Amino acid sequence: MNIISSLPRWAQAPTQKFISQGKVDGTKATPLDQDTFDQSFKLASGVALLASNDEVPGEDSALGQPGVVRRNGVTVTFEGDSSKSDGALEAVISGTRRGVEYATYVQTRPDGFTTLQLTNDDGYVEVAGSVVQQRADGIAGYILAGQFSA
Repeated sequence: MNIISSLPRWAQAPTQKFISQGKVDGTKATPLDQDTFDQSFKLASGVALLASNDEVPGEDSALGQPGVVRRNGVTVTFEGDSSKSDGALEAVISGTRRGVEYATYVQTRPDGFTTLQLTNDDGYVEVAGSVVQQRADGIAGYILAGQFSA
């Protein structure tokens, strides 16, 4: 299953470009600092935690649908298993909050993680993303921020 296809149409192409090229048109990359690392880590770990509730009665309203977790109005579609030793997980969340569409992509790997958040307010899409990699000398990576018209 290609989880990108479960995103809204307006979010599929920029997410795919981010995955393959590490950028999105209309964004600017800047170095990662501790605050942006903390925000990105919180997002990635939160999505991994939601995915870990797959097929757990009382936690997952999508029982019988492996790879899909529904909880409190949020749907997470994912592949992988963050509880395994390699920690590999790829997940997307999409929905509407206060009349604004949103889409989130998260990928976790043994050496780091990637996040991308998109919000679409009447065709004006705001983008925030991060690429984080663990290295021998600490963490490295960058953040993306910007906007484009859908």
